[in-house]
Amino acid sequence: MFDLRPQRLIVFHGAGGVRRQGRGDAPDHPPAPVVLAALDEAKNAWVGGGDRRVFSVGAGASAPVQAFPRECFDLTTDGNRLIGTLVDDALKLTTLFVTDGSGQRWEPMTLPKPVRAMHGHGYCEGLPLPQSPDGAFFDTSPFGITVLEKGRGRVYVLRPGAAQPEGALEVEPGHEQDTWRAQATPHGVLLLLVSNHRETALVHFSLDGTLLGAIDGSEEDEDEPLWGGTGVCVLDAARALLFLQDKTLLVSLPGLQVLETLVGEWNTSVSVTPAGPDRWWVGPEDSDALFLLTARPGHPLRLHAEKRPVSPGAPLMHMGYKTPAIHWTEHTSAPVTVSAPVAETWRAVVRNDGTACDAVRVRVSGPLVGARVVDVSVRYRGQPLPMVSENRVNVVGDTAGLEAGATAELEVTFKPRSEGSGQLDITVEPRSWRYLGDGEPRFLAVEGHPASAQFLLTVE
Repeated sequence: MFDLRPQRLIVFHGAGGVRRQGRGDAPDHPPAPVVLAALDEAKNAWVGGGDRRVFSVGAGASAPVQAFPRECFDLTTDGNRLIGTLVDDALKLTTLFVTDGSGQRWEPMTLPKPVRAMHGHGYCEGLPLPQSPDGAFFDTSPFGITVLEKGRGRVYVLRPGAAQPEGALEVEPGHEQDTWRAQATPHGVLLLLVSNHRETALVHFSLDGTLLGAIDGSEEDEDEPLWGGTGVCVLDAARALLFLQDKTLLVSLPGLQVLETLVGEWNTSVSVTPAGPDRWWVGPEDSDALFLLTARPGHPLRLHAEKRPVSPGAPLMHMGYKTPAIHWTEHTSAPVTVSAPVAETWRAVVRNDGTACDAVRVRVSGPLVGARVVDVSVRYRGQPLPMVSENRVNVVGDTAGLEAGATAELEVTFKPRSEGSGQLDITVEPRSWRYLGDGEPRFLAVEGHPASAQFLLTVE
């Protein structure tokens, strides 16, 4: 089971996997990973919607979702208990809480005062710290749980079974375009810092702020700095893995000396979880791929691609819409046959399940339209809709917008001119006014979720 992109959950069990995704529009602020915590070998998995709403997906991660009893930003497990983060309206961490699997009884934890630390890989060392809170995210290792506030430059370390965090560090905050990861080690905390999506540094601190080790590529070759960090994993008390876009480095703890390099591409962020003694599952973000990494002490790293099919499962939950969302309430994708000289009409009904749009565009496209095998006419809400040619293979027509919750009838009539067969696409697009800037004319652009239907059209 892996933390993948927001609103997405993949559970691998046995020879295959099941993918479940959320519906609707993602929230504006950075969402929590979709897989937040799992108890009892995923018999009860908690997932987050990105807006501090958390749900249980039940046995085998396949049951209908049920709301978690309390709002939280992120959630993880520590043995048989759940640990959660609470943030305020500004997305600043306010407290950690601990509860059992039911989530009914809450016990807050005391947060320690962070110790100042310097890593030398920021934008403005020595200057006042600009802060831009973006939530508080968990990560886990064999040596505890980290709570990371990139936007405030803070990281807390909670040891397994502890009643409160052992300590905390404060470094220069990260910027919006930066990616940070943090994992607990026996000596303190390991920080992966990726600036501007490229420049990468791995630093190791004790919890009193002492820098125990750092690696950014200068130790190997000053002309080839590390770049494109995608993940980090503490293997044991003496070793950690650093995933980069073009390789994987095995480094020592606490000093971060490079022990081994494994060539391979990790173009997106990766998630790592234990798979048994000296073995770990590795899952790239936004992908169904699964890899088994073997890292036995004294032996070379081995990476094996697991070819396990992933099938779609039931939707996770609906997050609501913040943009227009046009859906069919009545339509068919069955083949349509037109026999001259009789015209045929395809009928459907759409509904706007999202916010109101300023205009609607109906688009009919396909090779038979471009070749003038058929003439296309459209009626929308009972009125003829003027259609014009676009890019030789489309005809489009624009009409007034559709209010939230409103429906509209659509009729598309095909009058034969010749003979042929091919796929036809009918799309109903919500459009809204856009502005480039002062003094620039406004224009209509597609915004939100269009409805689209495809079927085979045959003209005899």
